[in-house]
Amino acid sequence: MNHYIPDHLIEEIRSQSDILDIISADVLLKKSGQNYKGLCPFHSEKTPSFVVSPEKQIYHCFGCGAGGNIFKFVMEMEDLSFLDVVKELASKCGVELPVFKPGQIDAKSNERNVLLDINQKTQTYFIRSLMNKDGKPARDYLSSRGFNDEKLLADYNIGWAAPGWENTLRYLQNQEKFSKNDISRAGLIKQKEKANDNNFYDRFRGRIMFPLQDIHGNLIAFAGRVINETEPKYLNSPETSLYIKGKHLFGFNRAKESIRKQNKALIVEGYFDQMRAHQNGIRNSVATCGTALTLEQASLLKNHTKRATLIFDSDSAGQAATKKGFEVLLKQGLSVDVLSLPSGHDPDSFIHQFGPEKFLEELKNARPFVESFIDDAIAGGNLSTPMGKVEVVNKVLPILMKIENTIERTEWISILTERAKIEDQALLTELKNTIKQDKTVVDEPHQKNDYSNKQNTELYLVHLMFSDKELAIQIKEQAKIENFTDPNLRQIAELCYQLLDEDCELRIDSVMDRLDKPKIKTLLSKIGVTTIPFDNPKQTVSDCIQALNKKSHSQQVEELKKQRNEALVAGESERSQKIQNKLKELRITLTSN
Repeated sequence: MNHYIPDHLIEEIRSQSDILDIISADVLLKKSGQNYKGLCPFHSEKTPSFVVSPEKQIYHCFGCGAGGNIFKFVMEMEDLSFLDVVKELASKCGVELPVFKPGQIDAKSNERNVLLDINQKTQTYFIRSLMNKDGKPARDYLSSRGFNDEKLLADYNIGWAAPGWENTLRYLQNQEKFSKNDISRAGLIKQKEKANDNNFYDRFRGRIMFPLQDIHGNLIAFAGRVINETEPKYLNSPETSLYIKGKHLFGFNRAKESIRKQNKALIVEGYFDQMRAHQNGIRNSVATCGTALTLEQASLLKNHTKRATLIFDSDSAGQAATKKGFEVLLKQGLSVDVLSLPSGHDPDSFIHQFGPEKFLEELKNARPFVESFIDDAIAGGNLSTPMGKVEVVNKVLPILMKIENTIERTEWISILTERAKIEDQALLTELKNTIKQDKTVVDEPHQKNDYSNKQNTELYLVHLMFSDKELAIQIKEQAKIENFTDPNLRQIAELCYQLLDEDCELRIDSVMDRLDKPKIKTLLSKIGVTTIPFDNPKQTVSDCIQALNKKSHSQQVEELKKQRNEALVAGESERSQKIQNKLKELRITLTSN
């Protein structure tokens, strides 16, 4: 192998490096006999098939076939050349390597080294810019946010990119002697549109600068935040050979040990959120680097924990990000809780105002995401009608169907049906059949011979009148207009009866022409575009008319009872007796029906 490092030094590095320690930094391992097992970092799996042998200093995945020694593992995990891995491991175990001559380093290693060097020099420049007199606006902004702890700012290497168009470029080119081409490949400058090849300007201007590090602490990119209302609020480095968006988590290199120890990761949105938590001893927090949570980020977490709590903003964008985050984490086999802070607060502002102890108390109230989603769907839904319950179920079902563990899914379905008060057997049956078929939408169940609901009864009768003229005539003959208790449906039915008396065809549009109230027209148009699949229309008409008349009779009974009691109180015994006789007749009629 053309690496220009003596074999005895490579063997020394190998002997002084423990493959178990190196792999444990990236993979959560558990002892299994003489070996250790964990979830493979090279492919997605939920049952551990990745094995590490400390005795033989090798690893192998029985799922995807990946395997090798300590050098191969680091090369694959960090996308490094062999030479870079040797240098990294040598530095960790204290082995001194020879000085390399020009031409002995391959192009990939050289590119990486150059970009890392540029980033390091740029970070130093940004820190110095924050501390000098021109950095006062940035310092004032940080102080206004409660970030005036110099130790914290130094620990995170927070800096300032001055507002000038070429400050960073001139420093790196003139003072550090980097070429424009290399500075551009590091993502720190941009070329002006429709300009010549040498016309560049600074990418970051007038921004607080956050260094972005990989899992091992290498400085791979930057993120900048404005201190005014300029857009975009945050700006990240473009993708480079060091940095690929969506593959890294801000603060993960600091948080990974605490995440492993506590077996939980707190996932926040902003850089300030993560810094504030870390500052106050909440060390298992990471931020998403300004992007929606990705499978690659979730994969980083799964190698250190099985549990995550999402703490995003409570606005619509934050809720959408929480839902997406849940789906991504679930795919990687993590259990997901969600914490909703009081309105107007994020972790940064909440901890700053109320302190870490209060935040940790709030954290105890974090709930499983699915439970929170169910409760939100119910709160925003209408459970007073069957269709309203179907809509709630259809909002939740796509989330439940993503849960592959059937026992867990069944438990959540039970919670949904209980909290949504879904007791209708037809809907429960439809839900059960939908899940069996792996569908995510429940069809509205057919209603069979259940017309006790007053509004449904009257609505069904109106639907049926427009569906068939013979049925309409039967309804007109047997259902009295005064028995319709919904005023809007009563007016529609009355117009239908008039059209039938005029021997006109019953059409939605012709009825609309005779209506003035927009609300009734809207109801009528909805009836026109809604299909109700009645199993037996003739039987449905009979059942609905019976239910409507029964309701009318019941109301008459209540009214007669009231009159009878008033007569008794007034001492009118004769009138009271007459009313009582009418009551008996009505009850006989109800019983016979």
